[in-house]
Amino acid sequence: MVVTTAYNSAFETTETHSTGTSKRTVKNASGEVLYVEDFASDGTGAKIGFCYDIAGNRTKKSDLNDSSLMSCPSSSAGVPTKDVSGRNQTYWSYDAFGKLKAQSDPDLGVSSYNYNTFGDLTSTTNAKGVTTTFTYDGVGRIVTKNIPEGNIQYTYDSFSGSENALGRLVRIEDSSQNKTFSYDKLGRVKKETRVILATTEGNPLPSETAGPYITETRYDLLGRVTRIDYPEHPISHGRMRACYNYGTAGYISGISVQVNTNGIFPGFCNKDIVENISYNEFGQTSSLTLGNGITTSYGYDVKGRMVRLNSSGDVNGSNKVLQDAVYSFNPNNNITNVVNTTTDFNTQYVYDYDGLGRLTSANGSYIEPFNSNFTQRFQQSFVYEKNGNLSSKRFHDPLSGNISDVWSYQYTNHQVTNIDSSKSGADALTMSYDANGNLTRQRDNVKDLTKRISIDSQDRITQIQDGNNAILGSYWYDESGFRIRKSSLEPKNNVFSNVEILYPSKFFGLEFIESENVISSVNNVYLNGVRIAALNEAGALAYYLTDQVDSVSTVLDDEGNTLSLMQYLPYGETFVQRGDLNFSPKFNSQELDRESGFYFFNARFYDPGIARFTSADTLIDGELDTQGWNRFSYVKGNPIGAKDPTGHCSTLSTVPCKTQLELGGGGVPPVGRPGSSSGGGNSAGLGAAATGLLANLLGSKDDKPSLPDKPRSTSATPSEAKDMSKAGLDPLNKSDVKNFLDKGNKSGVTHGGNSGTNNKTNASPFEAKNTSTISGYRYVTKGEVQAIKDTGMLRGGNPGKTYFTKDLYKSGSNAQERLSLDKKPTHRVEFEILNNPKLKLNGTKVDPLNGQPGKGSEFMTTDPVKVKLINVQPLK
Repeated sequence: MVVTTAYNSAFETTETHSTGTSKRTVKNASGEVLYVEDFASDGTGAKIGFCYDIAGNRTKKSDLNDSSLMSCPSSSAGVPTKDVSGRNQTYWSYDAFGKLKAQSDPDLGVSSYNYNTFGDLTSTTNAKGVTTTFTYDGVGRIVTKNIPEGNIQYTYDSFSGSENALGRLVRIEDSSQNKTFSYDKLGRVKKETRVILATTEGNPLPSETAGPYITETRYDLLGRVTRIDYPEHPISHGRMRACYNYGTAGYISGISVQVNTNGIFPGFCNKDIVENISYNEFGQTSSLTLGNGITTSYGYDVKGRMVRLNSSGDVNGSNKVLQDAVYSFNPNNNITNVVNTTTDFNTQYVYDYDGLGRLTSANGSYIEPFNSNFTQRFQQSFVYEKNGNLSSKRFHDPLSGNISDVWSYQYTNHQVTNIDSSKSGADALTMSYDANGNLTRQRDNVKDLTKRISIDSQDRITQIQDGNNAILGSYWYDESGFRIRKSSLEPKNNVFSNVEILYPSKFFGLEFIESENVISSVNNVYLNGVRIAALNEAGALAYYLTDQVDSVSTVLDDEGNTLSLMQYLPYGETFVQRGDLNFSPKFNSQELDRESGFYFFNARFYDPGIARFTSADTLIDGELDTQGWNRFSYVKGNPIGAKDPTGHCSTLSTVPCKTQLELGGGGVPPVGRPGSSSGGGNSAGLGAAATGLLANLLGSKDDKPSLPDKPRSTSATPSEAKDMSKAGLDPLNKSDVKNFLDKGNKSGVTHGGNSGTNNKTNASPFEAKNTSTISGYRYVTKGEVQAIKDTGMLRGGNPGKTYFTKDLYKSGSNAQERLSLDKKPTHRVEFEILNNPKLKLNGTKVDPLNGQPGKGSEFMTTDPVKVKLINVQPLK
C-alpha cells in the first residue's frame, strides 16, 4: 500500500492511500485539528469538526455531514442541553485552571465535575442526576468513592497479611466484595485474596461460596509470569497451578498445569496445555501444539495478514483436519473470502465493504458432506449512515438473492429507538434509554417479548425482567466493573433451573445449580489474551479453537474429539451450533448470557441481533476518526476483521481510546474513572493478579489493582497529615499546613518526604520521590543486554558517557531515528537507577547525529549507573 500526502496549504493536508481511501485534515496555527474528512473512491465519506478556547481546550465537536458550517461557542457560555439535532454535537467547558467543568454529549447527556484545591476530582454528577464523590488522603491518594449503592473504600500502606505494602494499594472494599493485595519486593502483585459478599443477596448461596479465594502469582527476574496458583474449590479444596515457559527471544513457549485435590501442590506442572509455540521474525505466532496433540499453524503474507489458519492432528488413530481456513483480502485489507475445509464440514463466506471499510454484504454456507449433505446458508446486506449508524439490515434468500425482509433503523443521535420490518410492519422492535444512554427496555413486537433492564449508578446492568416482571437474570460487580456473580434462569436437562455463577477471578469460576445442589468449578487458561482451554476440578479438559476475531469455532476434549461446533453470522448471531451448548466463550471469545441474548463484553453488553451495544461507550474510539465518535456501533462496522476485547476499543484503533475527561482536557481521578460504565473490568477479568507482562500475557491491562497516581507534592508528610487530622486541621488546606509546620514541626521533611535542604541541583529524574519510582529505558544490542545482566550497570560499567531516556519506542528503527543512534538497537531495557549519578544532560532534546534526525529526549552522565532490571523487550 502506498500513502501519498499532499500539503494543500500550511494548515491543510490530504493523505491518500493507494487503496482508494483518503483523509483530509485542517489545523489552526496552534496545530489543533479543526476539521477531519474521511472519503473514498466509491463516494462514501464523513466529516467532523472541532472548536477550541484560547487556552487550547476543546470546546465542541460536531458532525458536518449535512454540509452545515461549524459554529463555535463562546468560552464563557457553559454547555447547552443535550443535542438532539442529529449532528451529534458535544460541548465542553472548563474552570480557570483548565479542568473540565461540564460536558454535554449527544449520547451521555449533560455531566458536571468538581475539584479540590489540588486539582483532584471530588465529585461528578451525570445526566441522571446521580452524584459520585471522592475523598483523598494527605498525599493525594483516593480513599473513598461514594456511590448510591454504598461506599467504596481504598486502603494503602498496611493491612493484615499484606507484604511489601508501603506506598501501595492493599485493600478495596465495596458492598459486593472485598479484595486484599500482597506484593513481592519489586512491587509486583503476588497474592490477591477476594471475599464475595454478594453471595447472600438475591437467591442466597451456600456460605462456603463466599470465599476467601486466593490467586497467587510468581515472576522471573525479567518480570515475566512463571506461575499462577488458582483459587481452590470451596468444598473439595481442589486447586490448579499453571506454569509458563519462555523461549530465548522472551516470548511464551508453553503452558502446563497441575491439578490437585487437597490444596497442596506435590510437584511440578505435569500436564501440557499448549507447547512448542513458535514465532516468525515479526513476533507473530506461527504454530503451537495443544495438550491433546492438535497442532495449529498460522500463515501470513508479506503484509503480515493472516492468510491461512490450520488445526489438525491424530484423533483416534487417524489424521483429522479441524479447521483449514484460507483468507482473501481486498486492497483495503478487508477480508473478502474465507474458505474452510475440514474433515467434518466445509464453510465458505463472501464479504463486501464500502469505502470506509464497513461491511455491506455477507453470504455464507455450512455443509456436512458425510451427514446427508446437511446444509445451512445465509445472505445479509447492510447500509450505514455517514456517522456510522447502521440504517438498514436486509435479509436475502441465500439461493435466489431476493430480499425477504428489510429492517429500517430509526435513531435519536446514535441510539436506535425503533426498527421497522418490511415483513412484520412498523415498530417490529422498540427500545428505550435512560438519560445516560443505557438501554432500559426492549420490546420485540413480532415475538411478543419484552426485556425490562435495571441499571445501577455506574451504568451497569443489574437485572433483566420479562414483560411479566419475572426475573431472567441478576448481576453483581466489583468496584472496577468486574462481574463477580450472575444469577439466571437457564435450560438444564430440558427444564429451566436457577443457575448461579461466581467469578472469583478471570481464571476461576464456580457454577451452582440450585435444583442439583452441586458446586462445580472451571479453571480457565489464557494465551495472548484468548481463552484456549478450561479444566474442571477433576482435571477434565476442553480446548478452544478460534478464528481470526477469536470467535470459538470448535471445542475439543483431551483426546481431540469434537464436543461442540459453532459458526456465526457477521455481527455475532449464531449461524450453526452442533453438540454441547454450555461452553461459555463464543463470539469474540465473549460470554453469551442466554437469558437475555446479550453478550457480556466486559465493560458493557452487546446485542448481536441489532448489532449495537446496549449502552453508550464512555471512551471515544479514535478522536480524529469520523467513525470513532459513535458510542453504540460495533467495531466501526467491520465485524469480520476486527474485535472489541474490552467493550471499549476495537482492534482497528491505532491510537489510545479516550474518556470524556481526557477528550476535554480535564484530569483523571487516580482510582476508577468516573462515568466509566465499568472501569474496564470483565467477567473474565484479570483481577488484581496482573501487572506488566502478566497483563500482556493474559490480554487485560485494566483489571489490576488501581494503583494511585504519583502522590502530589505537598508540604505535609503522611505522618504529619495524620497528626493534623488528630488536631482538627485539614492536611489538604494550604493554610492549615502552613500553620501546623510553623508551630513546631521539627521533622525537616518537605514535599512528601524528600529530606534535608530540598536541594534539587543534582537530583536524578529517575530517583524515587514521593513513593513513586520512575523507570528509564536504554535501547541496546543483545550483547549489552547480557553485560547489564552480568554487571548490574548500564554499558556494563565501562567508563565514559552513558546515555538513557524516558522515551518508549516499540521498534528498533524508530528508536534509532528518534535517539540518533549509529545502529539499530535490538532490545529495549527498562530499569530503575539504584545510585545517584550526576547528570550532564537532563531530558534535553537529542542532537541530530549519525545521519538520524534525533528529536527524542536524552539523559547523560559520566558517572557509573547502577540499575535494577525491570524488563527486557525485543524490538520490532
